Amino acid sequence: MRLPKFLLKAISGFYLKDMKEYLDKQLIDLYVEHHHKDKGGCCHRCKKPLKRITGSYKVKIQMLPVFNNKVFVHLKRRKGYCESCKKIRAEHLDFISPETPHLSQEYAWWLGRLCEISAVSRAGALAGIDKMTMYRLDFARLKRMFQYYKIPKVTKISVDEVYARSKKYGRKESRDKRFFTIICDLETRRVIWVSESREKAALDEFFKIIGKERCRDIDVVAMDQHDSYKCSVEEHCPIATVVWDRFHIMQNFNEAVDSDRKWLHEYMAHNETKRLTRGKFKRLFVKKDSRRSKVETRHINEVLKDNKEFAYLELIKEGMYQLYDSENEYYAREKFEQIGEWIEQCPYLYELKKWWKNFNNGWGTFRNYFYYRVSSALSEGQNNAIKALKRRGFGYRNMDYFKLKILQVCGFLNSKYVPMDFQ
Repeated sequence: MRLPKFLLKAISGFYLKDMKEYLDKQLIDLYVEHHHKDKGGCCHRCKKPLKRITGSYKVKIQMLPVFNNKVFVHLKRRKGYCESCKKIRAEHLDFISPETPHLSQEYAWWLGRLCEISAVSRAGALAGIDKMTMYRLDFARLKRMFQYYKIPKVTKISVDEVYARSKKYGRKESRDKRFFTIICDLETRRVIWVSESREKAALDEFFKIIGKERCRDIDVVAMDQHDSYKCSVEEHCPIATVVWDRFHIMQNFNEAVDSDRKWLHEYMAHNETKRLTRGKFKRLFVKKDSRRSKVETRHINEVLKDNKEFAYLELIKEGMYQLYDSENEYYAREKFEQIGEWIEQCPYLYELKKWWKNFNNGWGTFRNYFYYRVSSALSEGQNNAIKALKRRGFGYRNMDYFKLKILQVCGFLNSKYVPMDFQ
């Protein structure tokens, strides 16, 4: 009985002995045998020739579906003694998947490709395979691809953390251990590495992997005001410039503004002003003036008309937005000093006084923004993608698998970037 050439190529080294079709069950069984039974094979583990064939056993291998029919290949897989492994090993067959001996290489690749774009449970439902089997298949495939993964050369990176798990591994485990450190390439806009925890050691791990020579190639590192990350960069990349992320700085500033607004609302506002500075109106005091609607602008003007303290709050907030629009660090410093004077002129802005003092101490790092106008906004966007990935899988218990999935979905660890010819 003859088979089409594309099927014969898929099971090279074998010939068709029998074929059974069960069209009502949408099932096709192919029974094949070796072309050269007498010739020895090679070990499936080390790929070295088997010294002698000691026996065989029956194998049922699922192939890619053909016209919506499931296809199974039945054969006798030989086994023999391998001098290199010092034990009995099964022979190597090119068309069998390295992840599992029950699937063909092409079918396993197709299932892995499905797992790249959907949850393993959804991919398993589509293929008619149990979700735990799909999980093990995808995990094994990712681990094998990771062996050939190389971190690309980078000159500009951004670093941020993302919450990975809520469960503690031990009573004394710190909260920092439950985060992932995400390193992104600002030029390709992809995740290039994931480390456990948000401590200094997490970023140290990345720098040690790429080596001292490639660390010297890094020019800019964008991050939040996390001291551990900064210490790691100063130790491993002394030439690199640390740039604080605008989003996190404005987030801290807005918190200080909102805290002082609450205090002014509680102790300084009276009657109608008290109503106009709470509830749905409170977010207007941290919103940029150019982004307010006409109704919101009219409302703010009504509040500022007879309230000197709220007028100072508005002046300081707009000054902070103008700070980032400065041409260079010298103009930015002038604006920052002016903001400090406005804060001093109003005796009730307690949180903003603390914020200005802390920010002034870190001015040496902040000014780097005007030489390299980069931010870790890319990392924040990737964090949203990671959270969506986490929700898609209804959470992850295996943190190693979660890290590999992040690199698969948000990075380069997938069939689009990693060549699959190593199979």
